[in-house]
Amino acid sequence: MKLAINQKYRIISDRQQWTIQEKRTRKGETGWKPIMYFGTFAKALGELGELMVRESNATTLVKALEDVEKVTTQLSQALTPQLKLQLEQEQEGRNGS
Repeated sequence: MKLAINQKYRIISDRQQWTIQEKRTRKGETGWKPIMYFGTFAKALGELGELMVRESNATTLVKALEDVEKVTTQLSQALTPQLKLQLEQEQEGRNGS
């Protein structure tokens, strides 16, 4: 799975782990650099959310809370299409059985 979160981050998986990757440009070429590894999707998603909040430039509590809300919205929007696809596939599997 490759789940784009925004222009800077994505979460990918293989048979053994979940990886948070960060986009980078090196020698004029854009690619993805792994920055953290996790055993579960929930842990990867939680850590990415915390990372995105920590990168905030907020200087007041109100601004910090606004940034937390923005990160939550961004993660939710990134997950919604993937969850819809998974639900559709599960429904097709039930109907095809």
